[in-house]
Amino acid sequence: MATSTKVKTKRRSSRSGESFKINTTTSSYDNLKESANNDSSNTDNNIDAAAAAAIEESHDEKYHGSLWAKIERNQIPLSRNLMVLLYSLHFLSSNPKITNFTHKSLHLQNQVGFNSEGNPIYDIHLDDIYFVTNWVITVTFLRSFLMKYCFGPFAAKFCHIYSRKAKIRFAEQSWSCVYYSISFVYGVYLYFEAPYFNNLDQIYINWPNFLMDAKFKSYYLISIAFWLQQIFVLHVEKPRKDHYQMFSHHIITCCLIIGSYYYYYFRIGHLILMIMDSVDICLAAAKMLKYAGRLVACDVMFVVFLVSWIGLRHGAYNYIFYHAWHKAMHLMQDGQCMDGIDSKRCWTPTVINTFLGLLGGLQIITCIWMYLISKVAYKVIIGVGAEDVRSDEDDTDVEMEEEEEEKTEGKEEKVVEEVTYSVGAEANGKSDIVIDVESEVSTTFEERDE
Repeated sequence: MATSTKVKTKRRSSRSGESFKINTTTSSYDNLKESANNDSSNTDNNIDAAAAAAIEESHDEKYHGSLWAKIERNQIPLSRNLMVLLYSLHFLSSNPKITNFTHKSLHLQNQVGFNSEGNPIYDIHLDDIYFVTNWVITVTFLRSFLMKYCFGPFAAKFCHIYSRKAKIRFAEQSWSCVYYSISFVYGVYLYFEAPYFNNLDQIYINWPNFLMDAKFKSYYLISIAFWLQQIFVLHVEKPRKDHYQMFSHHIITCCLIIGSYYYYYFRIGHLILMIMDSVDICLAAAKMLKYAGRLVACDVMFVVFLVSWIGLRHGAYNYIFYHAWHKAMHLMQDGQCMDGIDSKRCWTPTVINTFLGLLGGLQIITCIWMYLISKVAYKVIIGVGAEDVRSDEDDTDVEMEEEEEEKTEGKEEKVVEEVTYSVGAEANGKSDIVIDVESEVSTTFEERDE
């Protein structure tokens, strides 16, 4: 006669106060012990996570009470009011001093003549600071406005992103993707019209090439404004785990682009801006797909990003860097600073080496990021999926927040597992084993002969 063995287990969780029943066999006693050990391990992990969350919360409270946080929350009204004030003074004021100031802020300065096509050409001037400042404010307004009223709602309606942090991150990357796309396309358009198209030697021949048309000067000054605004964003928003890397990158970039403008090296600056913008489009698009939950598309875009990063930021960039180091002084020989020569700009080995040093420093940061990107690539290869290791701590919080929401929605009030089996053995009786677990395991045996 077969023997039927049944174990009834009831356990109360000391953490949540929830009760659950498990009907299993006597052989599951070891599983109960293993489960208890796992619960203990999970408890330790939860304690560590809670401690980390408490530290993060204290950092959040410190940030949210700072002046930078107040500025960040009011970027739209502050920038909007400044823009309204500027345009109102420009069109309504009759004071020459005021209109002169507003005119410098809204229009390109230092026109020096016309080119062969009859279009105005410009030189650099100290008054360009006004134009750049106006565009820092304008970019701040456009970024904040589009993130709040365009990209955020788009994320919720079409990508089904409802987490607050995820929507913010999606909106940030949407803005980056839009800006870099416009900048890259316009930069390529200017490159096709440039005399140094497909000829790097023309970057340095007849230097200093100080005449610019309105399209190129606007492009370069707005690029300066954008990167200055990036430093502003880096400080007003909550610090991210790669804050110092990004800050170093932005400082070097601003030094290069402003220095190249002052020393008339904006031709090589133009090429480097195109290289950087093209790669950043792919990076922003990959992040957008990740936040939208399109993981397969994210992995595909990450591969495109990886190829463009290696090919452009390490291949093309280093070729331009090598060309500048190898040929710049020779091709610009007529522009070298010499006694008795009065020139608008002249170069010295110190000036050239300073620019080469900044270009090299930017490449070092790029190599550091390449190491981090290679770790992501390894995860993609083994099937884990692309995860941005350069992003801020809130990116992890986004995933934790979404997981917590899923747990809350699908929380089980009771866990029941029933397993019944028969042991094929000859016996004259039947054993019913009942195990009731409250704070410890107790066993009661009832044996009944049939």
